[in-house]
Amino acid sequence: MRELAHSVNLDPGFVSRMARELEKRNYVVRLNAKLQLRNPKSILEDWVYEYNYKKNREVKFFCLSKGPDEIIDKVRDVDISEEVQYAFGLHAGANLASPYAVYNEVHIYISSRDSIEFFEERLKLKEAQQGVNIIFLLPHYKQSVFYGKQKIRDLWVVSDIQLYLDLYNYPIRGLEQAEHLYEKRLKKLIEG
Repeated sequence: MRELAHSVNLDPGFVSRMARELEKRNYVVRLNAKLQLRNPKSILEDWVYEYNYKKNREVKFFCLSKGPDEIIDKVRDVDISEEVQYAFGLHAGANLASPYAVYNEVHIYISSRDSIEFFEERLKLKEAQQGVNIIFLLPHYKQSVFYGKQKIRDLWVVSDIQLYLDLYNYPIRGLEQAEHLYEKRLKKLIEG
């Protein structure tokens, strides 16, 4: 438990309580004092059912660009301080990881309002309600959203699991992109 707690940066007592709950729900079994998943796909399916990306707080902007790829390139060109914690999510993140669906809005998870202001200044963004093409997400799940983030083409992207969770119920081509991501990147991890 301590090893797992350390790797996910959580309190060992909390991890122990979560492990007991997973055991109670039949997701894991203890073998030689270690936890083993019974059916990882069923956990993912249940997680998708319970998860809602709309719990994140959205801050919407307009960025002068020809499309999402140009916005992503503009972010790549910014000299981003280590203190600014960000990661592309939803379609923009999936497009960097394993492109499939066409999309119009770039979603970026960001750790704080100050970090949004950092990008607002450097990208010359205008806060908007119409014509929105870049959305910063202040995460509801502050610990987990950045866990397992990955560097793709010199940009931070949330983990493949986070992409899948966010996209699965996203109304515009989200399910298609989530299923593509599962086949191309998650299937081996989940199904062994």
